[in-house]
Amino acid sequence: MTVLPRVRSLSNLVVAASLPESSITWLERPLNAGDVRVHTTRKPKGGYRTVCHPIDESLLRMQKRLKEFIDRNVLDPHPNVHGFTRGRGAATNALAHLNARALLTVDITDFFPSIGRERVDQALQVHGANPAISEAIANASTFGDALATGFPTSPVLSNLVFRPLDEEFRSFAIENNLVYTRYADDLTFSGISVGDEHLQVITDMLRSSGFQTNKRKVRFQRRGHQQVVTGMAIAHSDHLRLPKAQKKNLRQDLYFAGKNGLAAQARFRNLDEAEFADQLQGRISYLMGVEPILAEQMRREYEAIEQS
Repeated sequence: MTVLPRVRSLSNLVVAASLPESSITWLERPLNAGDVRVHTTRKPKGGYRTVCHPIDESLLRMQKRLKEFIDRNVLDPHPNVHGFTRGRGAATNALAHLNARALLTVDITDFFPSIGRERVDQALQVHGANPAISEAIANASTFGDALATGFPTSPVLSNLVFRPLDEEFRSFAIENNLVYTRYADDLTFSGISVGDEHLQVITDMLRSSGFQTNKRKVRFQRRGHQQVVTGMAIAHSDHLRLPKAQKKNLRQDLYFAGKNGLAAQARFRNLDEAEFADQLQGRISYLMGVEPILAEQMRREYEAIEQS
């Protein structure tokens, strides 16, 4: 699949990836502090995440084009990977574990920053890039000698680097009668039984490849209790559902928005009206992909609120 063996120079890369003419400037040297704006954001479940954004629009445009080039012409997506992969997503990731008796979900700590520049360089060379091309792509796609959260190229390059480990986990799962999937930094294993012995092997495999398990986010889930994979309830034999708490919260927002008005419910949620309206529509659209009949009912409720 990869076309990298045919890309012999920076000018070849610019043409092959349809990069802006200014791209060679970024490809020739590593990014420095003057090229990137760094800030922290609060995570939904606590803690902070460091996010990086290119300051120069030409760098951002180049990273977006480079991401598309690698995604479509270099990376052969692993069949067990659903995050940052065309045609797959949170729903397909969860669907692989539908009606499982037992689940183990494992989160990787600081996923992107754990992938160093050298590993990006090596993965690109494995996929056919010569040293000059792999160095150039690493120059434009890493910051502080690692993948950066916020760069358009980080997701696809992380899948490129992690692919050998995905294959190891796939083999491990087959040997243990388990199903394995990965969505970004979330690994899920399901089967008739999943225990501490499996977790230990998984933790050791990650550690030997330079990754750390986030112990606070390790979860064993059994049938008879709520089972959630990438935000979706899988404890049913017929189809995915959203967790009850999420649907209850959406129903409450629609009810009180209908009773008191969008603006009043937006204030209750500490949002402005436009932001709250966008959020409601987004949540209904997300539900549409999982439970379309319920989502259609809620869409009609929302339209009635808008027209009132």
